[in-house]
Amino acid sequence: MDLMRMASPKMKISRLQAGAALIMVVVAVAIAYWFLTRASDVTLYVRVAGNPESGNVLIAISGGPGLSSNYMLDLEQFAGPQFAVVTYDQRGTGNSTTPPLEASHFSLDKYAEDLEAVRQKVSVEQVHLLGHSFGGLVAMYYATLHPERVRSLLLISSAPPTWQGVAASFPRIEARIQQLEEAGMTRQEAEIRVYFSDSNFWFPADARGSAPQFSYEVNQLTWAAIQGYDLSAEVGGLEQRVLIWWGEDDPAVMPMAEETRDTLTNAHVEFVVVEKCGHFWHERPEAFSPRVRAFLDVPP
Repeated sequence: MDLMRMASPKMKISRLQAGAALIMVVVAVAIAYWFLTRASDVTLYVRVAGNPESGNVLIAISGGPGLSSNYMLDLEQFAGPQFAVVTYDQRGTGNSTTPPLEASHFSLDKYAEDLEAVRQKVSVEQVHLLGHSFGGLVAMYYATLHPERVRSLLLISSAPPTWQGVAASFPRIEARIQQLEEAGMTRQEAEIRVYFSDSNFWFPADARGSAPQFSYEVNQLTWAAIQGYDLSAEVGGLEQRVLIWWGEDDPAVMPMAEETRDTLTNAHVEFVVVEKCGHFWHERPEAFSPRVRAFLDVPP
């Protein structure tokens, strides 16, 4: 949740205006391309793999808050002629632009506006939403605003529907960090490794994506903007199919996932707890990939 200061400095976009660039590459058997699109007060970097004209589209929402989306590119394994995967850098991260550094520009409404701008640009009426960590909160909030636009929700190590649930995780994460420090890690290293079941794990060098970049400013401004939120009543009204994926060794600990599950009283929930997995599904791809493929009914 309050993720680490990992990363290199953010890449900058130059000489490109919103909608002016369309770059295509081949990803396995699927075509992938990226473009820029304008939201209310930012320009967003969007990447599409597969065929959005199929009408079967998954939009993935990165976590943090403050993480770039490049670590989510392994989701493009699901893309093909009958399915599209869309990733985008949220405001202030990766290749997207940064609004004025004031908390009002990092509210849940702003994040939901960005997501709606992406959906409109991809030109699809209904989407599956996959939200990781903080991205799960954005997905749930968007679904409460636009339930007719959401076919299903995949909540991966997701933030819960209330601030109280998020705040309860902070001391648990701090306790785990201190354990790693006592085992010989530096504070900086422990703040990164705390999010993995295996403290020696790192994102594979040959993966489609790579370790995310992290904006501490975006992280702190977002927490300031949303502190005290409570979406329990609104989330309780959602009726979509929902996959909740939770790593057994996530430092935020099980109560966060259970809160989300127990709040979704009207939804059709599939609740999955995975051994030897922390906050990132990348530790257990052999469990993650078939589960998501089956939930989305994507052909192999």
